Amino acid sequence: MLILLSASEKTSFGKEDFASQSLPQKVFSALWEVESEVNNGGFSQYFLNSSSESATFVVEALETLGAPKTAHICKRAIDTAFPDGLPKSVEAIRSAAASFPDSVLTALEPLDQEFFSYPDILTNLLFAYVSQHPEEFGPLPKPDDA
Repeated sequence: MLILLSASEKTSFGKEDFASQSLPQKVFSALWEVESEVNNGGFSQYFLNSSSESATFVVEALETLGAPKTAHICKRAIDTAFPDGLPKSVEAIRSAAASFPDSVLTALEPLDQEFFSYPDILTNLLFAYVSQHPEEFGPLPKPDDA
């Protein structure tokens, strides 16, 4: 259901600049981006790709969803990758990620593994969040109806 929603006209994910999205759309996009990228190539890939546009908001998005453990993992990944603070622009994040030293890549690996363990059930939390915002995403069938 969420995969269909991500590709539908009901979401701004991948269709509208992240900065101009509404708060509910940003929450959806930030979770979708971090989950997709980290699962595909770890936090180093998340920071390297255009998905890093949500990096300044991802911790807040996860807290909004009710995923404090995953938010903490992401916060630690940001602090590990950017000890002087997360750059403000996507270009600066991506540029820094392109030249992460081996020590940073090695330090991110355990955080990737923590993320993969799914300490918060992100799919269920995102479904609940989307269901609570029909004005943004439209009505969704109950999980039993899907």
